[in-house]
Amino acid sequence: MAVFSYSNPRVIHWGAGSVAHLQAELERLHADRVALVTTRSLVDKSERLGVTTATTILVGQHAPLAQVDAGVEQAVGAGAIVSFGGGSAIDAAKIISVRLAGDDGRAVPHVAIPTTLSVAELAAGAGYTNDAGDKAGMRDPRLLVETVIYDGDLALMTPLDLWLSTGIRALDHAVEGFLAEGEHPFNDAMALEAIRRLVDSLPRAKSAPGDAGVRTENQLAAWFSFTLPGASAAGLSHVMGKQIGARHGIPHGVTSCLLLPHVMRYLAARMPERMSILSSTMGGDAPACVQRLLATLGLPRHISAYGVGEAELRRAAEELAGKHSAEELLGIYRSAL
Repeated sequence: MAVFSYSNPRVIHWGAGSVAHLQAELERLHADRVALVTTRSLVDKSERLGVTTATTILVGQHAPLAQVDAGVEQAVGAGAIVSFGGGSAIDAAKIISVRLAGDDGRAVPHVAIPTTLSVAELAAGAGYTNDAGDKAGMRDPRLLVETVIYDGDLALMTPLDLWLSTGIRALDHAVEGFLAEGEHPFNDAMALEAIRRLVDSLPRAKSAPGDAGVRTENQLAAWFSFTLPGASAAGLSHVMGKQIGARHGIPHGVTSCLLLPHVMRYLAARMPERMSILSSTMGGDAPACVQRLLATLGLPRHISAYGVGEAELRRAAEELAGKHSAEELLGIYRSAL
């Protein structure tokens, strides 16, 4: 016997101009005071959301805990939280919404307007950087956002390299969910469709950076990639990336670019049948197909470009050792140098 617990935000809007639904969503939630969580690069563009906010909370890369704490203080009294940005802004908003829960334990409703493909908006978990500079996280069903708005027009504001690297993050979600242990037929179908769509549409986004329709295609593929969020987030590429990402200032999307094909090659010997299906979906040897896609998109492929050497990678491998030995993990890191 097996079970699948389907968890997604209650409402998902998509398509160019879909931010027009934001005001109606806030009215449905009876939110008369709105706190906006965003980034410094987007704060000047927030007027495009078309709503008045009572306070604006700025969050940096990897959601530093001190900024999240300050955001909780700023958002007191808000009837809803609106996040506008990538995974850091969305994760910070999720944590703020839960920490402002009322006496009934309910989190403040959260509407997410993502501007990257990292799909933090789909998970009942949130990451942040602790005071020591290490990546940490929390899980709570109340972290799941109420509404997601995928607006292709707003997505055009995102720099192309950031957009494409988080697209590889979405590919990472799909691959690692498909390779997760256990039975998950619903996720398998969605993950393979996400992979097909990402491999097809990401190069078209690079070729047509001003096409909102293509960005919507990317967003839908990213959505499909994350129907098994717990297993995807616990996948080897994700875990290894988080171990070096916050510590060395490497964005989440980039860590997937650096590690995913090497993790896939490592896992191929352990699950050849599953990897064969991925290869059929991608049209060739799956790890090699990912490497070719990275080259086509002009994305980073070497950890050494971020000033990280073998000593730092050995430390990361030793800290992660358990199911996989430190030497095995170090071997993957070395392959990505």
